[in-house]
Amino acid sequence: MTPVQAATIPLLMSCKDVAAEAVTGSGKTLAFIVPLLEILLKHQRESPWKKTEIGAIVISPTRELATQTSIVLKSFLEHPDLSIFTQKLLVGGNSVEEDINSLRNRGALVLICTPGRLEDLLERKGQLNLAARVKSLEILILDEADRLLDLGFTATINTILSYLPRQRRTGLFSATQTKEVMDLMRAGLRNPVVVSVREKASFSCRVCSFWVFL
Repeated sequence: MTPVQAATIPLLMSCKDVAAEAVTGSGKTLAFIVPLLEILLKHQRESPWKKTEIGAIVISPTRELATQTSIVLKSFLEHPDLSIFTQKLLVGGNSVEEDINSLRNRGALVLICTPGRLEDLLERKGQLNLAARVKSLEILILDEADRLLDLGFTATINTILSYLPRQRRTGLFSATQTKEVMDLMRAGLRNPVVVSVREKASFSCRVCSFWVFL
């Protein structure tokens, strides 16, 4: 595992909220995909998921990043033990009506989305009632949180958080810890463990250090 994976995976799997600062290319996607799937599997063993329930949401700042995350997740869901899980990519540029019909007819346990599309669907009361489906949420991931805020999604993220259950695990991943990211941590995470990873490749060796603040 990379340092960010070694630091964050055990924390998320032990019911901790985590705010991780790690540079691009450090393995952040697997750092949240792996515990996300483990959490969903644990719930499945104890109480099988219903088609109308949403267990996990990953919010990305751009359509391209959300699509990349969806591709990574898809490769895991091809495994026989995980093939019962479904995902839905919700991003701008796709038909809202098609998204609604897909969720209504087939459901999706994991949503990979951009904030604007998710907010839009949460606030549509009659056609889908997505707000009711997310009450079963086990884990929320805010990917590239610093970019989410740089792109002006602060109000949108706060609206989304107002729909989600407080009893959930939350992972916040960012390349930098700005004041705005710290404000989002206080609003969206409960007593988070803050993980800061510094990593530099040098020939065949990886020189790294990380700190975990409880």
